Amino acid sequence: MMYYQVYLEKNRGLYTYVDEKEEYRIGDSVFVSFRNQKQVAYIIALDSRQEFPFRVLPILAKTDFPNIPPLLVQLARWMVRYYVSSYEAVLRNMIPRDLKIKKKIFYSLHSPASSEYPQKLLEYFREYSSVSRATLRKYLSLEEIKQGMGQQYLIEFEKNRFAWNLEKEKIGKIGKYFLQREQILAKKLEEKFSKAEIQEFLEKNYLEEKNLFETGVSSLHSFRQETSFREIELNEEQRKATFSIMQGKASFYLLKGVTGSGKTEVYLSLIRKAFQEGKGSIFLVPEISLTPQMVERFQGEFQENIAILHSRLSSKERAEEWIQLYHGKKKIVLGVRSAIFAPVQNLQYIIIDEEHESSYKQDVNPKYHARQVALKRAMLEGAKLILGSATPSIESYYYAKHGIYQLLELNQRYNQAKMPDIELVDMKEERDLFFSQRLLEEIRNTLLRKEQILLLLNRKGYSTYIQCQDCGHVEECNHCSIKMSYYASKRIYKCNYCGKVIKYTGRCSVCGSEHLVHSGKGIERVEEELKQYFPDISILRVDGDQKGKQFFEQAYYDFLQGKYQVMIGTQLIAKGLHFPNVTLVGVINADMILNFPDFRAGEKTYQLLAQVAGRAGREEKPGKVIIQTYQSEHYVIEKVKENDYEGFYEKEVEARDFLDYPPFSKMILIGLSSKNEEYLKQKAEEIFQMIPKDEADMYGPMPCLVYRVKDRYRYQIFMKGSRDNIEKYKKILRKVLSKYQTEEEIRISIDAEPLNMI
Repeated sequence: MMYYQVYLEKNRGLYTYVDEKEEYRIGDSVFVSFRNQKQVAYIIALDSRQEFPFRVLPILAKTDFPNIPPLLVQLARWMVRYYVSSYEAVLRNMIPRDLKIKKKIFYSLHSPASSEYPQKLLEYFREYSSVSRATLRKYLSLEEIKQGMGQQYLIEFEKNRFAWNLEKEKIGKIGKYFLQREQILAKKLEEKFSKAEIQEFLEKNYLEEKNLFETGVSSLHSFRQETSFREIELNEEQRKATFSIMQGKASFYLLKGVTGSGKTEVYLSLIRKAFQEGKGSIFLVPEISLTPQMVERFQGEFQENIAILHSRLSSKERAEEWIQLYHGKKKIVLGVRSAIFAPVQNLQYIIIDEEHESSYKQDVNPKYHARQVALKRAMLEGAKLILGSATPSIESYYYAKHGIYQLLELNQRYNQAKMPDIELVDMKEERDLFFSQRLLEEIRNTLLRKEQILLLLNRKGYSTYIQCQDCGHVEECNHCSIKMSYYASKRIYKCNYCGKVIKYTGRCSVCGSEHLVHSGKGIERVEEELKQYFPDISILRVDGDQKGKQFFEQAYYDFLQGKYQVMIGTQLIAKGLHFPNVTLVGVINADMILNFPDFRAGEKTYQLLAQVAGRAGREEKPGKVIIQTYQSEHYVIEKVKENDYEGFYEKEVEARDFLDYPPFSKMILIGLSSKNEEYLKQKAEEIFQMIPKDEADMYGPMPCLVYRVKDRYRYQIFMKGSRDNIEKYKKILRKVLSKYQTEEEIRISIDAEPLNMI
């Protein structure tokens, strides 16, 4: 007799069930009785207790649904502890929603077909090459189907598509029937044969039966039918890095390569070699739709052997890819953050490109970071983790400098391309708020050379807010404590937190005055100003308000083909794009993130500026970068100009050491929210008093910078301490959560790896 702890959907905890035969494994999908209903559950752990204060119900049976691989169950258990989360939250990210889907049963004739097969079966299969059980039953009795399977001329099978396997030259009349249909459902066969006949054919082994988990066919990508790998020609630095990873004994690597150094070629070489050896790889990118070049490269290399996972897949498409990976039909995954949970078999490599990107951090429960989860999964499965970036996170570079990761470097651009020249413009000496004379001069020269330009301003909309000159009114969101931004392209006010929209009338909503002043420049206004200087140029704006993968892919191809001369964008345009004809990058305001009240503000600024600068001059044509700033003497701005990541790191890590910020400590951020402001203040103080303060620095409770979002008031408590002490506090916080989780009036979230402190 064995006791098991199982997870049931939409339930936070685990429940104990028993099985006398002890025939189940960790990760198995089983049926159990829960609240008098038959439900699907997954076995998460063994329950070592021998006595229970309640009646333990038995596991009813194993389901036909896919299991969760045992190593992923181990990963889930670790995530629940590390991120102070629940099984419901963690497994919701791991298991596709439509994984539990209805099966279909198909039949095929065993090959070669024989004249001994029943004549009516042969006649039926003249038309179809594979049939479902339901179809076959209309032509054959169940006994005949069983007989066909027993005599091995009928095959029953289960896979993602049901097809019959016959040697066409030997199939006779029955095969001709099959040849006209690649895949046939059982119910089609049942239109011609009875259940007994079908069963007889199965028993006689005339037919083969297999089950299909119904999923939609992925419409996102089409692959070529034959795999043909293109040889990748590596330079000396790339060869050394690839060899070090393939032959090295280390488990964790940081590949630090300047922008345009060819890190992708290293990744492809590693994954290709692993695939040829029958091993799997997971390759994470920050955003699929913003990296069409990357997707193309990987499709070209691996075609039908790769699964593309991203947030825009339908639930059925995601389930389909999951099953293909689960059964080992595909060995390689390219995807965003959640692809770290893909059930890749025989995992050899986990690669995280642009590992510094904040999109690898999930901002809802469980608030995991894909980098940390990848590290744990690599440890569990004996895989190698490769982190890649031109501007690594401070934590990752610190770990590499101290031997936790092995540091590998690519210091030269691929194909001998040169790094762009970077020039600073002090905007305190300029009259125009948007374009310095130096930037306008370079734009003009670049256009004359028929080359392309990228302009960065990390702020959406036309203006941050609009103020009435007569009464002073500023339009604010009535659901959030934030001013509403103005979007000229749609003539609306919009809240960038809750999404509320108000039509812009051109008049003050309080006094009716038309004397309105725009404050804070947004990307739409930059576009408008640029057209005043260059009215005939073609401009493409990319700011994240354009919805859909199709827009970004089309925008990329249009710009690549030269349909636009200038691309103006937010931080989206800094994410790995490669345009050979872009020779000028202009940064409209380099100080926006730098002035945030966040200890990571300098790091985020350096990464954004260095990454967008890296879009210029990536091939034969030399590149130029103009950075407009009001803080030209700030060390972050200076180090970007000098292309000196090492110097920036030394200054940044010195400050963090002095202030005891990561990587020298660990942090936890407790978020609290409620629609009742006074109740929230009371509970925030109550929770703060519940937490011991002797082994960690505690701050709060304090209002969040944006105090109200979607009608909920927000407070936060921040703690900082050593790794060991923070782990102790997680146990305390779990008890706090359990006490308040039933209170509907307050929501509590735990962020064990906070990236955003505001």
